[in-house]
Amino acid sequence: MKLWSKANLRKWLRFIHRDLGYFFVGITIIYGVSGIILNHKKNGEDPAYKTEYVNYKLEANLKPGQVKAYCQTNLSDYSLNRIIPEGNHYNVYLKGGLGTYNPINGELKFEVYKKKQWVYFINKLHYNSKRGWTFMADAFAVAMLVFAISGMFIVPGKNGIKGRGKWLIAIGIILPFLFFL
Repeated sequence: MKLWSKANLRKWLRFIHRDLGYFFVGITIIYGVSGIILNHKKNGEDPAYKTEYVNYKLEANLKPGQVKAYCQTNLSDYSLNRIIPEGNHYNVYLKGGLGTYNPINGELKFEVYKKKQWVYFINKLHYNSKRGWTFMADAFAVAMLVFAISGMFIVPGKNGIKGRGKWLIAIGIILPFLFFL
């Protein structure tokens, strides 16, 4: 038996393809889910955060110090950074949010951006912005190339690369370029 016969080569390609596939299945799922989330951003907003809109009715004509005291006493879930008067309203700056207080009608409105921990984490991996992840991201990219190349040669005959496989590969290469045009 030849060391590199077609049958032997296919056997090794199946072995590599299968075992690398099992090894990288978790990362594939994380990248896939993260990719779907990133593909469906709403109005360009970061999908790792949700916006919480909050409205309160306070007394009218409060001074900035009084609004600050109210927030520190009654809104302990939100960390107030500062209040800055501007024109006929006050800008209210919170940790992870911002808003306004209208002294004329006493309306305090703000929005706070809350992190969706799981989505934030997988997006950090997807963007390769998690410290120390570059090696794993590169290994995964190489594995994807190995999957693509080994997958082309695993199936013999009319369903393989010599048959319909070559046409499907061609379509898979051409399709992204059609979106570029």
